[in-house]
Amino acid sequence: MCSSGPASGVPWDSIQKKVPLMSSQAKESPRDPVADLAAKIYMELICRNVVVTDSAAQIKANPENLAKISFKLAEAFQRVSAALTQESGPKNQGFDMQGVDLASWNTPKP
Repeated sequence: MCSSGPASGVPWDSIQKKVPLMSSQAKESPRDPVADLAAKIYMELICRNVVVTDSAAQIKANPENLAKISFKLAEAFQRVSAALTQESGPKNQGFDMQGVDLASWNTPKP
């Protein structure tokens, strides 16, 4: 229900002054898919290699080695994924539609 009294809430002018507007310079740089995947793998490896006791937490493996392994696994995964995607792509890229009679495709074969 609307009231005829003064407006309540925060005036738009005060919000506009405090919040910076988005600009073309504030665009986020493109993310590296290998680095993103490596970070996820690293977090998983760290979680699996931490031993938590009543008074401390200890990492069983060297964190630097886990980071190196994470990047190697991420690179291998991306390489295999790209190869599999390429294999499942179209095989007849040289097919010429100009020489095909599309009307004959729906005719029943004797």
